[in-house]
Order: sequence, then structure tokens, then C-alpha cells
Amino acid sequence: MDELTSIYEEQEISHIPFHNGNGLHVAEDVLVTDEDTYEADTYEDGSIYPYDMPEEVDIREDPQTVYEWIRRLDRGLLIVDPEFQRNLVWKIEQKSQFIESVLVNIPLPPLYINQRNDGKYIVVDGLQRTSTLNAFIKGEFPLSGLKLLSNLNGRKFSDLEPKEQARIEDRKLLIYVIKPTVPLPMVYDIFHRINTGGTQLTRQEIRNCFYLGKATRLLKSLSEQEYFRQAIDQGISPNRMKDREAILRYLAFRIQDHEALYKNDMDAFLGEAMKTINQMSDEQLHLLEADFERVMVWTYDLFGVENFRLPTSSMRGRVNIALMEAGSCFFAEQTDEFIVAHRTDIVRNYHRLLESKEFIDAIRFSTSARRRVLNRFALGQNITVDGTSDESKRDVNKRLPL
Repeated sequence: MDELTSIYEEQEISHIPFHNGNGLHVAEDVLVTDEDTYEADTYEDGSIYPYDMPEEVDIREDPQTVYEWIRRLDRGLLIVDPEFQRNLVWKIEQKSQFIESVLVNIPLPPLYINQRNDGKYIVVDGLQRTSTLNAFIKGEFPLSGLKLLSNLNGRKFSDLEPKEQARIEDRKLLIYVIKPTVPLPMVYDIFHRINTGGTQLTRQEIRNCFYLGKATRLLKSLSEQEYFRQAIDQGISPNRMKDREAILRYLAFRIQDHEALYKNDMDAFLGEAMKTINQMSDEQLHLLEADFERVMVWTYDLFGVENFRLPTSSMRGRVNIALMEAGSCFFAEQTDEFIVAHRTDIVRNYHRLLESKEFIDAIRFSTSARRRVLNRFALGQNITVDGTSDESKRDVNKRLPL
């Protein structure tokens, strides 16, 4: 076993039980956060950036009182949507403790908002705090479980003394505004550095803030489909949107010409895909959904619980997102008739491909590098019966006719 493989297998990783088809439940690796794909996501020079970043970041302070912040929300200038961020929702006790912190003047972490070109602002980090302040001031829940101000338990905002209400409304919040000129990869790094609340936003959680619309709703819907959860055998956790990022990777290469458009920047490529999806008609979205379902069903039918997995010497391995994107695009380009007629050969050639050092290099290390992207898609055509790309065996359109 080579040294890199040994390190890869010995990394600390997340586990969940799964059913392996033989009536046995075993622990298996699951992708949860960006750290689980760090080896593949780092660029070839070891940087997290695909190109040189500006020396100064255009982020500005904009302190506001709670009253001013909620007024901006009421006027529709702040976009706050639970779909944006991590699948975590504060319980009543957590909300109450935050209100208590406001009342007793405990220092609060800053909030980060992204300024859009239309003048509106998206809450990137601070969704729960904003929602909690808004809900409490509007009387949607009473305080509960307070320890410092236990006399306020059971009270809503309207039940507080005027001086206590004023203390909340006059509390200053530190707001950082991320200007539209800040490159998205730098935004990712910002949130890795600040690490507010102890939990870092993932890349896809941040993308969800920047490209809100049809794309975010489509990714959410597709990630919840049973055929997808079956195709990955629960191998990518839904908790931090890593599953949505995997789906987006496939969709981006399905609807865009990577040979012409991919410029060594995966984030930009995925961002353009989300912009494109946001402009699609309902008919185009349905076509995209049907295409995705067909591929997930076919790949699971062919490879079962080993689908999209990069095997190790002793395990079936974790889901490999680069393998998923390239393999899925290959099957999307084949007709049903071709897959049925050559099923045995396809499965055999697929397993041979996973033994190719050149292909493994293209799907495991610095997978955003343009040469590796081109290489894995070119090598992926070896899944065909004779190891060549025979256009007569494929659908006439490499990408969907959108």
C-alpha cells in the first residue's frame, strides 16, 4: 500500500451505520464538511485560491442598533431564509439565552451580510441571531431557562419593562458588509478565519447565500429525493449541504461545456452554473430533474452500494465527488438501449478504470485543476465497451439542450 493511501485511510473521519445488502450493518465513511474533501479541493500549489487574490478585502463595518436592524428586515432590505445556511435551528432555550446576552450586555459576535447589486442584503452569517431578535420583538416566544435574569422567564417582549425593551432595541450590533467585488473563494476563507460560533460555514452554505433562487431550491429538492439517497447509500451527509454541492458538481458539468469554459476555477464554474439554473424556465428545470433521476437510478442499478465510491484495500471507500461528476456525465450521455446491451462490459470497464493510476490521480488530488478535470472526463470514456468514445453509442447532445 502506498504512503498516501495509508494516510488517507487513517484520517479521522465521520461514520454512520449502513446496510451493506447482506443483512449486515457496518461503519462506513461519510462526507460531511469541506474538511472531508480537503485533499481533493486544494489547488496544485497548495493554495485554497485558484488565482491571486486582491491585497485588500472590500468588507466594511456598518454598526446598527437592533431597532435599525429589524426595521431594515421589515422593509425587505434584508433577505433572511432558513434555506440559506446550515440545517441547524435554535431551540427556545438557545433563543432565550441569546436575548439574555443582549440584555446583560455580553459581547456578541459580528454579523456578516452580502451586498447584492440590487441594493438588498443577504444575511450570510447571523441568520439565527437575526431571526431570534425579530421573533422575540414581535412576541412570538416567551423567555425560558434564563439563569442570570431568571425573573424574566415566561415573559414576552411586550411583558418587559420599558427600560428592558429599550435595552434590547438600543443594543448595538457589529455588522460587516461584504461588497460584491469580493471574490467568492476569498469569502470562503473569511469564514474559515472568523469561525463564528465555533461552526464554520461550508462552501455550499455560502453559495446558497450568493445564488439564492431556482438553483438553491432545485439542489434542495434533488438532495431530498430517495433515489439520490439510495444512489449514494447515505454516503454524503445532508447536514452541511455537502450533498447539494455534489449534485451541483454534476449539474454544472452537464449543462456547461467544460472543455471551453472551465478555467482552473471550480468555484467560478459552479457559480456560473447556479446563475444559469436561476434563469431556467420550469420546463428546463423539469428536464434537468428527469436527467438527474435517470442517471442516479442507472448508476445504482449497475454498481449498487459501491456506486461513486473510491475503494481502498479493505473497504468500499467514501463517495468521491469527482468520480460522481465524471461517471454521472458519462452515463447521462448514453442511451438506455446502449447501457442495457453492454451492461456487463460497462461494469467491467468501470472497475478497471478505478485501478488506473492516471484516473485516480484525476479524481483524488487537486481535482479542480483544469488538466485533471479534462483528464478524468477523457479517461471516463473508457467505460465504453471498446475503451473509445464512439459517438454512435451516445446521445446526440453531450449536454442537455437547455
